[in-house]
Amino acid sequence: MGTTKARSTVLLRDDVGKRDWVDFVKGAAIILIVAYHVALFLTSIGMDAAGIGRARLVLDLFPMPAFFLISGMFQTRVGSWSFADLWRRRLRQYLYLYVLWSVIRFVFYLIAPNVRSDGAGDSAQDPLALLLILVWPISSYWFIYALFLFTLVVWLFRKAPPAVLLIVSGILSTLSASGLLDTDNSGFNRMLEYLFFFVVGAYFHKRVYGAVERMRPWKAAAVCVAFAIAIAATFVVPGLLRVPGYELIAQILVVAAGFALASYLVRLAPLKWVSYVGQRTLNIYLVHIFIISLLVALVSLIPGIDRPLPDRGLSAIFLLTAVVVALSILLTRYLTRVSWLFVYPFRPRTARAVPADEAPPSSRPKTDGDEGITR
Repeated sequence: MGTTKARSTVLLRDDVGKRDWVDFVKGAAIILIVAYHVALFLTSIGMDAAGIGRARLVLDLFPMPAFFLISGMFQTRVGSWSFADLWRRRLRQYLYLYVLWSVIRFVFYLIAPNVRSDGAGDSAQDPLALLLILVWPISSYWFIYALFLFTLVVWLFRKAPPAVLLIVSGILSTLSASGLLDTDNSGFNRMLEYLFFFVVGAYFHKRVYGAVERMRPWKAAAVCVAFAIAIAATFVVPGLLRVPGYELIAQILVVAAGFALASYLVRLAPLKWVSYVGQRTLNIYLVHIFIISLLVALVSLIPGIDRPLPDRGLSAIFLLTAVVVALSILLTRYLTRVSWLFVYPFRPRTARAVPADEAPPSSRPKTDGDEGITR
């Protein structure tokens, strides 16, 4: 009996709350985002493009839909706020972080090796492109700008029936994902694709929580099988993701599968580190591109690195992703001492205190109970 109890203590956590699966999802999602960007940078130096391309196909489906859905789940009260409250409690923080870190990124690429410029090419070093980031987002920080715009959209539609914005966002997602709607800006294209998930989170947060908390093993298995079939189909049928509506269905399935698995995996003690990573998503998100750029610049100096070898690209993704996540957490332990890098600093000293449950978590660097990626 004693051995069984000791074994269960080692394998299972006894400190898991019913919503702790959210941190686990965020941890898994930010790891996949880092892996996706590692894959892009490695491809830019000619490393195992075929194998990495297959990995990117899967890595691109889950993280952003999951983050936006979770982010929306913590925006349910914005409809009851005035615009002044919305600005103070949400919008100014998003806009501040987006502009600040876009400037930091611009300076970084002026002085550091520019392997790929996270998709922006020469515009990463173009002062005019930096000045236009509010009308033409070109940096990897488009996600934060999307939170700004999505929160504002939900507020503007606060008096409309939920079905209106749900249908509109679903149509935009379908058209954007299939390529039928193209703004010629990858940031805006991805915003159009993912607005649907933010809206679902904002309108149906109680149902999402309830569905995950009532998840039974057979339901979790069913959604995982459905997602596996969808993924297999994308490899078997070329161009299937371009069929209108298919990618949205695949994203819904992978988010459902991810949430279902997280509700069980979060209980495993050996995987506690995933939740630890999930509690630091903003820190990792803000700095990981710089670390990847420097590491891949070093990798590119290795003789023959662009020679195709079986599975070398996938092995490099796994290794570099682990290193980048660890270095991001380590680096930001020191950077968070400079609070203005993570928190909007221009607050009147006499301002009324905001209740803890109303303040955006990004204004509390070490807690993040109500945002998808900010912490």
